[in-house]
Amino acid sequence: MFRSYLLLGCILLLATGLPAHAAGKKAAARPYVETSYLVAPRQVGEFELEDASFDPGQKYSGAGFRYALKDHQEIRFDVYVYPAGRMSQADAVEAGMAAFREDLKHAVAAGSYTQLQELQDNDFPLQTGAPRATPANDIDAAVIKAQADAGQITGRKLQLRMNLQPRDWPMYSSGYLFYKQLYFFKLRASAAQERIPQAAFDALADRAARELIPAVQVTNIGDCANATITLSADAAPEASAVAMIQQLTVHQGHNCHASANKAGLPSSDADSERVQISYTADEWKSQ
Repeated sequence: MFRSYLLLGCILLLATGLPAHAAGKKAAARPYVETSYLVAPRQVGEFELEDASFDPGQKYSGAGFRYALKDHQEIRFDVYVYPAGRMSQADAVEAGMAAFREDLKHAVAAGSYTQLQELQDNDFPLQTGAPRATPANDIDAAVIKAQADAGQITGRKLQLRMNLQPRDWPMYSSGYLFYKQLYFFKLRASAAQERIPQAAFDALADRAARELIPAVQVTNIGDCANATITLSADAAPEASAVAMIQQLTVHQGHNCHASANKAGLPSSDADSERVQISYTADEWKSQ
């Protein structure tokens, strides 16, 4: 007999999920992602969308969304959303930060910035200590922890100072990089040092990351909707439940659907800015 309803539910999810995936493999091959919908709300708390940009000829650069914060005209918050692919959180953030630093080097080489300084480079979790349900037993506790850990989005924060050319303005700047829904999400916040104290700037930038990154969403359509769950035949039911909930949670985090209708996208764009990016089978395969 299973030790909890939570464990039973995991096993039932596994039992019902495999036939659908097997059937999907018999259908005609399609891109892992054939279309992505990048959706940015026009209002996120006190943050207001000012501008959106996307160049169809540079779709791998993704889209940019600029937000302003009421009563803080001295600072702007730019959210950049661009394709990453399927990888682990740790690998994605490492790769994304390496590219971020390359971009900074190019900006210095081009003369856009001088006196660039890295002040801090820290992990930056989006969720901060949300309470968890009280488990009924050890296996429930393990499953709950596995689900919470697999769903946690932890990015990096790079705190910078530089002088902005050509006017040689001393600037505060912070960059945040996250991986979710198969995309990189990068937020840049910058302000002239003479217009805001460092501590106030840091607090507003952190707030922007924790409010804007969860609000901006990518919905993916394609073969990525099919989940592949890999379990060891020799594993105990409890271990299988933990492994399965980890993989299911990661898959759900990709926000993948078989069609736009099944994705439940809003019928109107009145409350959001939507950017649609389409890919061929050769452009985005199952990686």
